[in-house]
Amino acid sequence: MITERELLLMPNRESIGVFGDSYKVQYFDWRDGDLLLALRYPFTDSEIAAALEAGGKIVTGYAFEYYYPVTLKKVRVHGWCASAAHGHGFALTREAAEKVSSASYAEFMEDIKRCYEEQERKRRIYEERERYWRR
Repeated sequence: MITERELLLMPNRESIGVFGDSYKVQYFDWRDGDLLLALRYPFTDSEIAAALEAGGKIVTGYAFEYYYPVTLKKVRVHGWCASAAHGHGFALTREAAEKVSSASYAEFMEDIKRCYEEQERKRRIYEERERYWRR
């Protein structure tokens, strides 16, 4: 599901230093994508003021489900960040959110298929060994 959300966009990793040692720094710990976005709501007004002073912006963007890592090269769209470990991501445009979420889901399903095929291969090997030893 893709939902419109109010996001905090930070310009670079150094700008996140305005949050100091706060646990809220982890909201920007994205593994994939090219932006530093987080939901606006967990931040206090004073934290938002500091973020804006450091070059951050409050923007309207989109939250989406993120199942499996994908690369910028694969989705060929910019303006997003995501973490499969967190299971979600954020994008500046709905188009980016749709492309990234869809690509992530497709990768997830491919990985499930690979796992299933590997299990089937192991099962066949096991059955062959069983038949061999029963002779």
